[in-house]
Amino acid sequence: MENKKMKFAVNAKTDGFALTAKAGKHELILDESETMGGKNTGPNPMQTALAALVSCENVTANMAAREMYFDLKGMTINVSGTFDPRGFMGDASVQPYFEEVTINVKVDTTESVERIQLIKEQVEARCPIYTLFKAAGVEMNDNWVKA
Repeated sequence: MENKKMKFAVNAKTDGFALTAKAGKHELILDESETMGGKNTGPNPMQTALAALVSCENVTANMAAREMYFDLKGMTINVSGTFDPRGFMGDASVQPYFEEVTINVKVDTTESVERIQLIKEQVEARCPIYTLFKAAGVEMNDNWVKA
């Protein structure tokens, strides 16, 4: 296979805590809640990171499903992450990112539980954002079940 690297770019403009990001033809607004000093005009960066994670898992699962001839009708995904804000606030002894992330996936499929585990393993090995979280030492708790 030829080595064709992909490059992604986002251009952004800030307004206080809010940020408007342009990614291709799309625009995203990220912000913080009022309690953090923002205007709550969009999700915060941590929520956005979790949304990007599960979006990437979805894309990876659909690619793997195609390769495996896996009957993937859809997925319902709930994700949560825990982090200690002391690192963000400047305490160098605390990591400023997620300590652990829990992903609960309900797979709408006619496939067996064993095949669901196989596609889960493919996602965990191949999803760029999942592997980025793993490389950072984030404890990843994954639970994939048949819907």
